[in-house]
Parts: sequence; C-alpha cells; structure tokens
Amino acid sequence: MKRNKILALILTAALTLTTFVGCGGGDKKSAGGEGKPKVMTFELADIKTLDPGRASDTASFTAVGAAFEGLARTNNGKVEKAGAESWEVSADKKTYTFKLRDYNWSDGKPVTAKDYVYGWTRILDPNTKSVYVDFLNGVKNAKNFTAGKAKAEDLGLKAKDDKTFVVELERPIPFFEEMIAFPLLAPVREDIAKAQGDKYGTDPTKMVYCGPYTITAWQKGAKLTLKKNDKYYDKDAVKTDEVNLSVIKEMQTRYQMLMNKEIDAVAVTGEYIEKLKNDVKAGKVSGIEQADPVSFYMIFNQTGKNKLLTNPKIRLAFSLAIDRETYVNKIYKRGFVSEGLVPTIVKCGDVVYRDKVQEPLKELLDQKKDPKALFVEGLKELGLDPNPSKHTVKYLPQDSSAFDKQSAEFFQNQWQSKIGVNVQLDSAASFADSVKKAHDGNFEIAMSGWGADYNDPDSFIGIFTKGHGNNYGKYSSDKYEELYKKILNETDNTKRLELFTQAEKLLVNEEAGIAPIFYKDRRNFFQNNVKGLQHPAFGATYELKWVYSEGK
Repeated sequence: MKRNKILALILTAALTLTTFVGCGGGDKKSAGGEGKPKVMTFELADIKTLDPGRASDTASFTAVGAAFEGLARTNNGKVEKAGAESWEVSADKKTYTFKLRDYNWSDGKPVTAKDYVYGWTRILDPNTKSVYVDFLNGVKNAKNFTAGKAKAEDLGLKAKDDKTFVVELERPIPFFEEMIAFPLLAPVREDIAKAQGDKYGTDPTKMVYCGPYTITAWQKGAKLTLKKNDKYYDKDAVKTDEVNLSVIKEMQTRYQMLMNKEIDAVAVTGEYIEKLKNDVKAGKVSGIEQADPVSFYMIFNQTGKNKLLTNPKIRLAFSLAIDRETYVNKIYKRGFVSEGLVPTIVKCGDVVYRDKVQEPLKELLDQKKDPKALFVEGLKELGLDPNPSKHTVKYLPQDSSAFDKQSAEFFQNQWQSKIGVNVQLDSAASFADSVKKAHDGNFEIAMSGWGADYNDPDSFIGIFTKGHGNNYGKYSSDKYEELYKKILNETDNTKRLELFTQAEKLLVNEEAGIAPIFYKDRRNFFQNNVKGLQHPAFGATYELKWVYSEGK
C-alpha cells in the first residue's frame, strides 16, 4: 500500500471507529435469557498484574480500568468525570483541586482523598518498582522524592479533607486532564496494599475494588473473571453480570471460537482478518477497524550485555536491514510500516504530528545504505574482528505462538542474509514472560511496543529518557536529555513540535536507540449482539463499563 493511501486511511480512522455491522437482529433480552446471569467472554493478552501502580500493558490496564474508578474515565474518546464529581484549576494551571463524589470500596468503606494520595505516591516510590514512575514527574517534588531527596509530605499531593484531593504541578502540563483518566492513577487502599506487600496485585481475593466490576478469580495465563460491583455508585450503567477475559494464543482457535459463538470478541492477525471481513459482509459477525496510537520497534540492550549493541552504527545496520514492507504486508498482514517512533494519529496541540514531520528513517532508507558495510564500520570502531560471521546476537520473541515464531525467523533471516551476523533465537514462555525479560534486561534484541497514554508526542518521546521505567534497552544520550528538558519547559506547541522532531531524529537515525517496525491498527471482531464495547485509543484494550449483549 502506498504511503499516501496509508495516511488517508489512518487520518480517516483517527480516534474514531469504523464499524462494520453484520445483519444479525435480536430483541432486548439478555443472551443468558430472562432471569439468568448476563455473562460475556473476551479474548485478551496475558495479564501481568492487578496492581494499578505496577501495571504496564494494555491487558493489565483493561482489568485495572474495570475494577478501579479513578478521577476520570474515557467514554468514546472523551474524558468524563468519574471518581471526581468536579475539579478546579488555578490561574497558573499548576494546581488542580478535585472534589470526590461519594463512592465506596467493595468492602463498604468510602473512597477518600488519602487513597489517591497513597496510590499516586506509591507509583513514585522506588520500592514499588513501577515502570510508570516517570508518569507523574510533573508533580511537585516528584523527582526529588523518587531520588530520595524529599519526603512523601513534600510531594504536591495533598488530602485537604476526605473529599478534596489537591495536586500541585512543577509546571503546566497541557494534557494533564487526559492523564487523570489513565487507569494507572487509580486510588489504592493503603491498609490493603501494605498488608499484601510485594504480593499486592497477585491475588484478587485479597484486594478491594471501587470500579464497575470486582475481580473474583484469576487463572494466570488463562482467564480472569470480573463480576458486577453492586457497591459501585453507577451500577445501573453496568448491564453485564460477569465478564471473562481469556488468553487464546493461536489465531485459528480465536477464529473458531468466535464463529462457534463460544466467545464474544477477539483480535486477529494475518489471514484471519480477511476471513472475518468476509464473515462481516455475510452478516455472521461484526467488527471495527481503527487506527491505533501504538508504535512497535526493536529495542537493543545497550548495557554491554552484548558489546556489539553499544555501537550506534551496528544498531543502525540492524534497523536498515529489515524489510518492513514485507514484514507488515506478508507476515503480520496488518498495521502500517513505520519509519519513525510517533504514530500518525497522535497530535501536538491541534495538529497531527505526522502531518508536519516526515518519519526520520525514511531519509536514510532512501539513501540505500549497505547495512553490512555499516555493521563492519561499527565492528572496527569497537576494535572487534571485522567479519560479521564471527559474531552472534540473540533475538527475544514477544510470545511463544506460531506467529511469534514465524516473526522471529523472519528477522533472523533478514539479519543473517543482509549482514552476515549469526542470530540465535531466544524463547519466551508467554507475552508476560517476554515483558518481564525485557524489563529485567534479560535480552539482547527484542520486539517491543508502546501505546500512547495520552494524545501528545511526549507519551512516546519521554519513555527513552534516562532511568525511565519503560526504557528497557537503557538508551542514554546527553543530547536527548537536553532536548527533552526543553520540551518539558515549553508550552508553545509550535516550538514543542520542532523539539519533538529533533528528538525523534536523534533517537531513530543518529543514535539508533531503537529500530521502528510498524504502527499498529486495531481490528477486532465480535458477535452481532455485542453492544457498548469500546476500544480506547489510549490505555486499555477494552473499556468494559458499558458493554452488554442483546439476545437473539
């Protein structure tokens, strides 16, 4: 597909859903029948944790968003008041005062401002080991607290009284009201979390919840069960009694279960997209096609685990050797080729970033540089044998499915045939295992991805700063840090756009901290009687509060 056609498709879909509805009819009765519990099942990736402060993937945030109620919630792309019934912003836009509504935890105790202070402080506490520790860096004294140079009481997080939560910022944050709708920033009960210690978020029966659902069971790597929370303040809006989130790795199994009406919604890739598109046309199922603010890229472990990857020319050689068009169109069979970090639908202020900024890697790819020659230059700079065949790197797949094995073999072939370096394939027992290995630095090269938490390039550019919890490859650059510091202190979006442009080019081209691969799309398919299911652009895979199933 040509670039202009891709852009047209993405821009048309930006932050909206194109819905393909089958011809199924039905009355308003529950699929379970009159008087029976309304139960729905959705396919979802492996959930890592139920701890809001330690969650870092869309699957975990789906569960957290269903079970916890933060200050705000996103409804069809718009931020709505949720745990907060109102808020005020100071004239300098550095102080937010939130008034909490009257709502309770699942054990009947009220949610208070102290629960927000504790939940947010806990994210910043290095002992929590939250990969999102940098998310709240804009809060007054946040960095000092994380670094051990300030106390918790010095933070700009205050409970003025039980129902008044005050947040003081170091600087105005243009997208702060979008940030508060992110599931990470849920309230957390101190007594419950402290009683569990490091195990908090692993046993749902020992937690309390304040969202639309409670979590009653979790078979790790298999299924998580949500039950309607009868103590939820807006329980009348929740029409489903039970939701099961099931891990189904193989695409063929997902397809068969959907067609056999054993599951209500799935995400698919490859040949099954075309199959299901035809099924939609035939009225058998429904589906959505949505551009996602999600970027996938190769990360390189730059800590010295493999000396080769400390050299930017070698990293760039790996990047230039990848035939992205073939991978996206023949292997993955969905998404859009990326030659930059920031996806097309992300905005900087009122303008779409990619409308103004060319993807940086395109310039280098157009020059048709020889990746093997570049690799050899890097070897010489490191004082190593200049013969690529004398060297070996390891690649970590994202999961253990047949698709992930096929992807891994594709990249292995690309690097071995175009560079001559030996590539060994590592293994991951599951998606969660792959993420853990990446987080712990137990990899050399790995596929990784990031979905925006809010609609601003900062959500992507910021994660490659020093010490960021999601900077798994430990990319580190003084020049990048200097640019990012300017971004944080700039409120003019025209100037911010230019700074983002410089930072992205530095990361992707000049220092090859990552190798962009593709921007993700979202193609989900579901039964014709599924209603109210939302696919948020930012954060979770599903928004489940309003979902229900009409009977046939």
